[in-house]
Amino acid sequence: MSYEDSAGLNVHNQYGPRVAGGEQGLFLTDGQRNEYVLNLPLAGLYNKFPVRNNVKVTGVDLSFAVGTVSALTIGGVSVLAATDAAPVAIPNGNTGVVVQTGGTGGTVVIRYINVPGDAFPY
Repeated sequence: MSYEDSAGLNVHNQYGPRVAGGEQGLFLTDGQRNEYVLNLPLAGLYNKFPVRNNVKVTGVDLSFAVGTVSALTIGGVSVLAATDAAPVAIPNGNTGVVVQTGGTGGTVVIRYINVPGDAFPY
C-alpha cells in the first residue's frame, strides 16, 4: 500500500487497497447465475474459481476451446459432466484451483450458480 505526502501541505494520499486480503477477480452477487471464463493455455497467474457457500457448477461450455478438453477439475472436483439437472457442488474448503487436461487454446466457460450466505440445503 502506497502512502505519500508530496504536496508539502501536510496532505497525504493513499493508493491501493486499504485492507489486506481479499481475492482476485470478479465475484458477482447481483444474481444467482454467474460465469467463470478460463483462457487456454493456462500460463502464469490467473484468478482462482470463486469458492463460497452454495456454489454449484451447472455446466461447462467447450464450444470455444481449441482441441479436446478431456478433464476439468476445480480443486480436485471434476466438473466436466455438470448440468442444470445434475449440478456439481463445490465445497467451502475447496482451493478453487482450476486444472484442465487437453485443449491447446481458446476459451472454456464454466457456468455456476451461487446463493450468497446460505448453506447447502442438501
